[in-house]
Parts: sequence; C-alpha cells; structure tokens
Amino acid sequence: MAPENRPTPQPRPAPLHVPAAYWTLVAGFTICRSGCVVVPFLSLYLVRQQHFSASDAAQVSAAFGAGWAIGPAIAGWLADRIGRRRTLLATLSAVTTVYLLLPTLHTLPALTAAAFAVGLLFDAPRPAVLALVADLVPEAARGRAYARLYWASNIGAGVAGSVGTAISDRHMTALFYVAASSNLAFAVTVLIRKIGTGPRLTAPWKRLDSPATGYQALLRDGRFLVLTGLTLLYLCSYQQVLFGLPVAMDHDGLKPSAYGIISLINAIGVVAFQPLLQPWIDRRTPLVVCATGAITLGLGMGGNLGAGQSLIGYGFAAAVWTLGEVLFFSSIMTVVERLAPADARGRYTGIWATTMGISALIAPLISSAALDAGGPKLMWATSLALGTLAAAGLLALKRRIDITPTVPDAVDLNLAPGRT
Repeated sequence: MAPENRPTPQPRPAPLHVPAAYWTLVAGFTICRSGCVVVPFLSLYLVRQQHFSASDAAQVSAAFGAGWAIGPAIAGWLADRIGRRRTLLATLSAVTTVYLLLPTLHTLPALTAAAFAVGLLFDAPRPAVLALVADLVPEAARGRAYARLYWASNIGAGVAGSVGTAISDRHMTALFYVAASSNLAFAVTVLIRKIGTGPRLTAPWKRLDSPATGYQALLRDGRFLVLTGLTLLYLCSYQQVLFGLPVAMDHDGLKPSAYGIISLINAIGVVAFQPLLQPWIDRRTPLVVCATGAITLGLGMGGNLGAGQSLIGYGFAAAVWTLGEVLFFSSIMTVVERLAPADARGRYTGIWATTMGISALIAPLISSAALDAGGPKLMWATSLALGTLAAAGLLALKRRIDITPTVPDAVDLNLAPGRT
C-alpha cells in the first residue's frame, strides 16, 4: 500500500517575549488600583463622618467629577512632554499627598478643593501606563498586553472593594491611608525598578510640539475623535451600573447588600471571562470586538427591564453586561494605540481617558431624567439604546480604520517574560 500523504507537522511557534518591565508595570498598576478605596465612599464619609448634608456631599462629588474630566488630558500631555516615568512619579506623589491631607480638612471649601485635586490626580497615571505598554511591548503582542493589564487592574479593583467594605464601617478615615499607601507603593516601584527609562522611551523635546503630532493634529484626527465620542456613548450606558442600578434595585425593594452581590458577580465575571475570551479576541478585528462588547452591554442593561424584584434576574443581566465590558475594554486600547503617533501616545490616551470622567458627570443626569420621566424601565431602555448606537457607530467606523486582528496565526502569544 502507498504510504499516506500526511502533512508535515509544523513546529510550535516560539512565544513572543516582552520586557520584564511590562510585568513590573502591571504589578505596580494593580497595587495602585487595589487602593482605590476612597472614591466609592467619599460621599458617605462626608455625610457620616464629617456630618455634611447630602447637598454638600453632592457639591464635593461634582468637584471630584470635574477634576476627573480634565485630569487624564493633562497627564497625557505631561507623559509626552516630560516622559512617562516623571509623569508617574509626579502624579503618584501628588495624589498620595492629597489623600494624606484629606482627613485633616473639615470645611466645605477645603474639602471641595481637595476632592477636585483627587479627581484630577487619582486616574492621572493611566495615560502614562497605557503609553508605556505601547513603548515596551512589540506590536503583535500589544492587544493581549492591554488585555492583561485590564484584567489585572480589575483584580486590584476587586481587592479595593473588599478592603473598603471591610474597614469602612469602623475605620472610615483609614481608607485615606490605604489609598495613599497603594499609590506610594506604585511610585516606589517605578523609582526602584526604573520603569520608563531608556533612550527609546524619550522623544526629543522639539518633536513633541511639532505640528504633525501636537494637539492641533489630534483635534483634526476625525477617526480618533469619532472613536472617543463613541467611547463616551458606551460609557454613558456602562456607568449606569454605578449610578442607575442602585436606585433601580432600591425601587424594586431589594436590600443594599443585593447591590454588593451584583458588584461581586461583575468582579468575578471579569476575572473569569477575560482569559477565556482572549484567544477569540486575539484573532478578531478590534473594532468588531468593541462593537460586539457594546451591543452585549446594551443587551445586559436591557435585560434589567425584566428583572423586576428578582435578585436572580439582576444577576443574569449582570453576567451579560459584564461580558460586554470585557469585550470592549479588552480591545479598545488597541485601536487607540494604532491611531496614535509614537510620540503622541500620552496625549491620545489622555484625551481618550477623559471620557471616563465626562461620562461620570453625564450618566447621573441621564439616569435621573429617565427615572423621573418613566422609572427604571425607561432608564434601562435608554441604556440599551446607548449601547446599540455605540455598536452601530463602531461598525461604521471600521470602514475608515483598517486594523487587522491583533495576533496573526503564526504567533504564539504567551507573553513570555524577557529581560529588562
């Protein structure tokens, strides 16, 4: 008998190595996120500990939101202007100081100013961190590198929620010291491990202000501006988890602890879904993944229409919108990075990151208007519409942005650690 014509076995592709500095950056940023315990409890601290009225607490929270809306843009400019390392050290040191100062303040003007400073600084490391990922990691590995950073930072956020819940009842002031310690730890990591050093990580000063890559060019980049606007649309739906969901669950007669259970489902879902979905995400066009995430988020929000008074119903809806969250945030930074010139990555990521703060200002207005006009059902229907519109826009934008799947079939992307 003739021997069978069997295909020649192909050798397993070697894993793509990334610098050890990337993993140090991921670890440091995760530690930083694990200390984000002040923001969720700030209003409660003002009312319970400082004995301010609800309207006073709202004023302080608004100042925080205003700072958050502009902080990342300033930090992104600094990341390009003075370098990623100096920006991280400056912002982390500054926010540590503000956290330590906050418990000593007792007047409304002083607390309002401090809240604005926290909003300005607490998310300011993000543009430098995201730009550093692109600086450090080979292009073929960046999609997964951003996804790993997102996954790890969510573990940090889960730790923050657990720590905040554990100590807020009896030692609310200790929240400020926990937050300060986590940011200081990240700053020390950056300092000792020399993250962001090296000649190829620092662009010449003259090029940073060149017409080709300055803010004027960014504001003329229609594709990027549309992407940023669609991100804001997505986030206005996504932020209802923070602003609309607690009110809707209270309207349905559920206890406050029920919201904690939904938050736990979200945290577990992110940690579980992201590694499982990553191989599929790697081999899909990033904008298609983002659009899938947006429509999935919308469907999850729409699923709350039928949740009624059932915690189980809310739990199933949470699992769906968590899936949409993972898909969107695992891919969106790949698109931002591909659009950004190499010496303007800080500014692009900074402007994009301002959508987080802006949506935190807009989303409560959307939820309150919808709740007043038609109750929770109208609010969830509005969230479904926002997610659907974002998905349609992202698919339309795909025609103008030619980005191939992040990982070619010939690459084994284990993100194996290499030497610094």
